[in-house]
Amino acid sequence: MKKEKIVVLFSGGVESTALLIHYASKNNILYPLYVRFGYSWEDEELKRAKNVLFYLKKSVKNLRNLATVKVKSLSKRLKGFPSTEKELEIPMRNLLLCSQAAIYGYRKGIFRCAIGSLGMYPFPDNKREYFDKLEELISQGLNKTFTIETPFFGMKKEEIIRLYGNLMPLHLTFSCIKPIKGKPCGKCIKCREREEALRLL
Repeated sequence: MKKEKIVVLFSGGVESTALLIHYASKNNILYPLYVRFGYSWEDEELKRAKNVLFYLKKSVKNLRNLATVKVKSLSKRLKGFPSTEKELEIPMRNLLLCSQAAIYGYRKGIFRCAIGSLGMYPFPDNKREYFDKLEELISQGLNKTFTIETPFFGMKKEEIIRLYGNLMPLHLTFSCIKPIKGKPCGKCIKCREREEALRLL
């Protein structure tokens, strides 16, 4: 069977780590990509993401090194955003993530990307219809069919952990918007989501 290449948007959290395992099981060559926007939590998140990949490389085949790109035009203006944990919406985040994945993939002849969106947030760019339109727009720009894959859409975090938790270094995954001295704060919305998912297992 021919191995297909795919760019996997990767942050080191539960969903993006599960994405790597999901596509590795389908005989894909995986190109993890971390997109930096300039947020305060990214240094710790990226460090943790690299630790997850180092662990996964022991068992996951066809896993390439982590690539990083930076959206320079937004990094200064959005540093520290969101201002409160009540509002986690990052304007046009999925458009920026997927367009960066498309540019990175184009240079390597890859016209697929995967994103770990569950569709749980009621944001305007977090609907499958939005990704469908974005696929069409990027395909027009590249003059080549480009697909955005969301295999976990409609699932809950606890379902992802049930399916892939035994196959991933769950203890190394990280998702926190206010880390304190390299550790999760335990209070932000991301920390609470993780704790709730683990409680429901």
